[in-house]
Amino acid sequence: MRVPACVLLLLGMWTAPAVAVDIYRFDEHLDSDRPEAWAMNYFTSITLLSGLSVPRSREMGSVEIAAEAGWIPSQSQGERTVGFNGTKEEDLNHSPIFARPRVTIGLPWRTALTLSYVPPLRIAGLKPHLFAFALERPVYERDPLTVGLRFYGQVGKVTGPITCYSDVVKYPPGSSGNPYGCERKSSDRAAQRYLGLELSAAWRLEGLGGLTPWASVAGNFLDTEAQVNALTFGYRDRSLLTSESWSFSTSAGASYPLSDRINVSIGVFYSPLPVVRPPYAGTDNDALLNARAMVSYEF
Repeated sequence: MRVPACVLLLLGMWTAPAVAVDIYRFDEHLDSDRPEAWAMNYFTSITLLSGLSVPRSREMGSVEIAAEAGWIPSQSQGERTVGFNGTKEEDLNHSPIFARPRVTIGLPWRTALTLSYVPPLRIAGLKPHLFAFALERPVYERDPLTVGLRFYGQVGKVTGPITCYSDVVKYPPGSSGNPYGCERKSSDRAAQRYLGLELSAAWRLEGLGGLTPWASVAGNFLDTEAQVNALTFGYRDRSLLTSESWSFSTSAGASYPLSDRINVSIGVFYSPLPVVRPPYAGTDNDALLNARAMVSYEF
């Protein structure tokens, strides 16, 4: 009696022992100015839920929806060389824009709650999964001046090929184009968690149709980690890098009401970020400077 070849193949796959892959793991807690920590702080700072406006009194139960977008500056080869304490180039250029929705709900006592969620949809090779929130209220509100406070935070992660990427895996492992032995694209995970407190002020110019220049300063606690998931030289690299940092940021811009319900705001964001890049021993300020914009509609 003949057994079809496809059945034999399936039986062979079922009974064949699984090929074990040895796992390599080296966990390290980094100083905040290590190149790897700088990269984690830089891209986490891009997601800071800054105000792009000043907290104001809202009716309880009011709802405002908004779309926010921020520019992600392209990193040079030197800036991308952050792995293994600044000796290995990583893929830090995926998308030039970070975008997310916002919903702000009016609460009692002149407070408001802002919620934002970026779902796990793969975009430009990355899969984000980020939830951010903010609780805000004005502390001084008398035309034309408004001063407000915002407390904000975020939990979540971004997954994608950072340590082993397409420009490297196209070369044989161990070759000059692939010296770290990447066998396929990695699936690394970067956790982006933070808490921040922002003080902002705005001055409304009625003579210019309600144009409102604003400025803010903030202190941030960044709790970041990078979980490597790469197959290199036949080993699965699962190293974990963690870092905790305090940062300062400032923003300035202007908002303008297009109608009674629609408002647009633009701003420039700046956060100094220290880094020590070998072989130099001195600390440099490799800051984040980017532009942000938001369009909102209040029901």
